[in-house]
Amino acid sequence: MSVANAIDCYGRLTKNVFKATQVGWDVKSKHKVLEEVLKDIIKRQVGTDEERMIDTQDNACKTFVCSRAALDLSAGIPRLFRTYQSPEANTYNCMIWEAARATSAAPTLFERISIAGPGYPEQSYIDGGVGCNNPTKQILEEARLIFPDRHMACIISIGAGKAFPISIPKPSLSQYFIPTELIWAINAIATDCERIEQEVAQHFRDVPDFYYRFNVEQGMQSIGIAEFDKMENVVAHTDQYIRMEETKQRLSNAISALCQRTQISMWILG
Repeated sequence: MSVANAIDCYGRLTKNVFKATQVGWDVKSKHKVLEEVLKDIIKRQVGTDEERMIDTQDNACKTFVCSRAALDLSAGIPRLFRTYQSPEANTYNCMIWEAARATSAAPTLFERISIAGPGYPEQSYIDGGVGCNNPTKQILEEARLIFPDRHMACIISIGAGKAFPISIPKPSLSQYFIPTELIWAINAIATDCERIEQEVAQHFRDVPDFYYRFNVEQGMQSIGIAEFDKMENVVAHTDQYIRMEETKQRLSNAISALCQRTQISMWILG
């Protein structure tokens, strides 16, 4: 699937799925719409909606998506659905739509999904947004595990736009009984991407031209996950961001790093 095709498919998915939100569908109904759209996209690409995750081709790009076990959120350890077998973890070869459904199962939007198979007991999953909205650390861990003797050229991390600063305002009288502002703040902390970004940037601060993070600075804060009708706003804010002189320079540096393929050892990951 090309990038342009992926963007078109994502636009179709969000429009079909989140339109259900606007007409008052409940969570149970919406997840069925999501599953149907995912299956349709996959079938159009590979001819069947039952295609599995594992890709055994030698030159296949290794990818994964993050989810969380619904019944055990302790330790912040995500469950990875991979397109490759891991030497340290049992990777169940679920169907692509199941993995996509698991990583999309935000509790406020969709029902959790149960996945099971031969030798893989049934487990329920929710999306990986709680603790893994920025999976850079998981990528680094997987890279060192899968390619211990290889070298890296650079790391490129792409965000979905910076959020509003997280704060806990002074509660009103009603907030003492139902602390919704506190609940919002706790959720924002749990899904905060910038904390991970700062930790990774700090880790590689002494390695020049190695770690690049691109994230739209302004305009995305007020666009909700279900607001499919604001895609034009997303495009406009992103276009403005990449036209900024600082962003253009960092993009140029990242391209140079990719082309030059500087030999950085995996052991720098620490």
